Amino acid sequence: MNFRQSLKLISLLALAILAAGWTGCSLFRPKPTDPKDVGAVGAPEIAAAGVLRYNDNLIIRLDTATGREEHVKSVDENGSVELPFVGKIKLSGLTITQAQEAIRTLYVPRYYSYLTVTIVLQTQRYIYLSGELRGQGGAMPYRDDLTVYRAIQAAGGLGEFAKKREVVLTRNGKRIIVDCVEIEKHPELDIPILPGDNIMVPKSSF
Repeated sequence: MNFRQSLKLISLLALAILAAGWTGCSLFRPKPTDPKDVGAVGAPEIAAAGVLRYNDNLIIRLDTATGREEHVKSVDENGSVELPFVGKIKLSGLTITQAQEAIRTLYVPRYYSYLTVTIVLQTQRYIYLSGELRGQGGAMPYRDDLTVYRAIQAAGGLGEFAKKREVVLTRNGKRIIVDCVEIEKHPELDIPILPGDNIMVPKSSF
């Protein structure tokens, strides 16, 4: 490589660095994780997050033609609860809607001609937020419609000095870099969250 070629290469590298600075893309900034590469949560995973599991505390209401029975139960180690007449019924792995229908099927028409089953889950599940937020972080009750950006907004939004492009979602020990600037432009890139997820908003150093 002669002197002229070397000079041309150095000039091209300098232009590339300047262009990166003008576009706000630091060469040392962690690359946001593509949701496709981290198992972005779809409908099956969200549904799985909402199923009943061991040690869940339930209120099971049986409304019949003659009145209401209310049973406070905890899902045992076998995933079951015990109810009058029908004995033990396995509920773990079922959504609340599926569990209600399973119980109703056992009672109707053998024991009741009319029955409405209502299950109230008393065991709350949480996600956790921390860092540069306008509101207070900490534990937030999980809902199956929450995403990273919606959870941050529910906590008051991103703080003045937040690193919006480097929000960290930790799931099962795996760190996922989330670019909230891109999500603001393209909401379809937002990542649904699961119970136990931790969202940390780092603070910019300048």
